[in-house]
Amino acid sequence: MWCVIRVYEAHRFSVSHNEASLQRAIRLQPQDATNYDLLGQYFIWDGQDPRAAAAQFQRAVRLNPYESSYWIHLAQSENSLGNTSEQASAIRKAIAVDPTTPDVAWTAANFFLVQGETQEALHQLAVVMRSDPWMADAALDLSWRAAGDVKPIQDRMPPDPEIYLKLVKLLVAKQQWTAADHVWSSTLGLNREFDARSALFYVDALLAKRDVAAAEVAWQQIVKRSSRLQPYITPENLVVNARFDQEFLNAAFDWHYSAQPGVTVGLDSTQSYQGGEALLITYSGSSNEDTGLSQNIPVTPGVRYVASAWVKSEELESANGPQLTVNDGYRSHDYSRSEETLGTSGWHLVRAPFTTGTDTNLVVIRFSRTPGSTLIRGRFWIDSVQMLQEAGNNSTH
Repeated sequence: MWCVIRVYEAHRFSVSHNEASLQRAIRLQPQDATNYDLLGQYFIWDGQDPRAAAAQFQRAVRLNPYESSYWIHLAQSENSLGNTSEQASAIRKAIAVDPTTPDVAWTAANFFLVQGETQEALHQLAVVMRSDPWMADAALDLSWRAAGDVKPIQDRMPPDPEIYLKLVKLLVAKQQWTAADHVWSSTLGLNREFDARSALFYVDALLAKRDVAAAEVAWQQIVKRSSRLQPYITPENLVVNARFDQEFLNAAFDWHYSAQPGVTVGLDSTQSYQGGEALLITYSGSSNEDTGLSQNIPVTPGVRYVASAWVKSEELESANGPQLTVNDGYRSHDYSRSEETLGTSGWHLVRAPFTTGTDTNLVVIRFSRTPGSTLIRGRFWIDSVQMLQEAGNNSTH
């Protein structure tokens, strides 16, 4: 009973976290390393006395040398005292007793970087990546700033494609395209499954860079490795997800959608051209040029194409109705517009033939109106969108 009371009383005093209570807890339980560690934390943070803190942490590690946090706290106090060698010794002890905990590895990495021991720091940052996915981005960023080269980072990285993709994203953000391409190739070379959607940022980044050829290759590589994305592709049709029967990726070469005022977009299972569902656009009486729906399509310069779609309408009232339009991907230039759809109509085909310019390698298809300042109300369905290269025709402007 007496021993139980002493333990209870020591715990009650230790949770108070003031000097007097912690000292009393130590007197009651002098072999409990935790109380020395808590008193050390009080001295270093509240008392601003790193020397007194170091003395308490030293007692804690003597009583329990297998608790890494005690060694880390000792290292912090030795750092405040300017004792670099003692700090290094404490950090290495923490690593030795706890080599996989990300907090220990992160602290150690930062210490080694300050000391100019880059390789040791990179090793500890790799431990962080392996042990804590939430800290992987920060570990990769610090690794890149320390090394400035992907090879020593990759040499230590776990063979996890998600970590590799995080590094690709970091390099893209820093405009390190050669390094990003190298890591992207290495990601594919792992031959491990990864979430295809988490990789689509690379296609979008290449399109923003106007490297359409590389973006198309990356897209094909992702689709090839993803059974989930393969149904998005229709042989010979350049339009992806042509019948809207797959979830919008809102990325890469699938449909992009951004909500527009006065326009509602959704799937309608009661209407379709060939069975299944059609895309329903409902106009509620506002003036709006665009539906917010578009798709990037890579093309060959100087070649003739035909874009088309099956559409129908119901009580579509406006001075000018929606059209299938084709625009240059990077310049403000309309290549083609289909005929307008107005009133109430059954399923019918609208076409927009065009020939690409000699320096055009990307077009955007969308459904829009010109001018968009007129009011529009009613319903408009779309199904089976298609874009094909005209057979035997590769004439230029």
